[in-house]
Amino acid sequence: MRYYPIFLDLSHKTCMVVGAGKVGLRKIQTLVQCSPAEIIVVDQYVSGVDIPDPGKIIRHLGEAFTHKHLRGCHLVFACTSDPQVNNIVVQACRKRNIWCNVAERPEQGDFILPGVFSRQDLIIAVSTCGCSPALTARIKKNLHDIYGPEYALLTALLAEVRQILLPLKLPQAQNREYFNKIVDSHAAELLKSGRGKELEALLLDILPTDTHNRIEGIIDALL
Repeated sequence: MRYYPIFLDLSHKTCMVVGAGKVGLRKIQTLVQCSPAEIIVVDQYVSGVDIPDPGKIIRHLGEAFTHKHLRGCHLVFACTSDPQVNNIVVQACRKRNIWCNVAERPEQGDFILPGVFSRQDLIIAVSTCGCSPALTARIKKNLHDIYGPEYALLTALLAEVRQILLPLKLPQAQNREYFNKIVDSHAAELLKSGRGKELEALLLDILPTDTHNRIEGIIDALL
């Protein structure tokens, strides 16, 4: 396995995208959803970046890339249509130990991007390590069909259960058993069809009595 799979918290990081063409814009759109501290866009050929930016975190620099632009950056995407420029970006990043992705030649960078789809806090990523984008796309589609919108609700439900269960300071093995019972149950189907009373009965049967007074409120908030 060449690549180490990882999910990054970018909330306090500065990211850079060099090149704001179609590929670069896709990277920027994804980054905006992750709410980094700042997204610096370097492209001398565009006058601005037309992407919704409610947090005002995008800063466009209409100039050619230079090493000075990397100051304070943590993650860089080289997305220009010029391989020489992309190579300059990669080499500059490596001198400064900054992670860099190369859009047109992923193997030249430090990391690749998997095929991703999300159900809110449920994020599913698939990669063939660059061997077959077609296979990645097929598997991603299949998973998309399997894990429908109800799995966003199931994820939210488990998060709420975690908040009322962990303060009880029960043994880890016992907590794991509770969570496994919910996951292995038909809770997702009940959420999909909005059958709140049946879901409440299911959770009352699974979870310890110390949590029962909170279960109705959790379900009401979800459905």
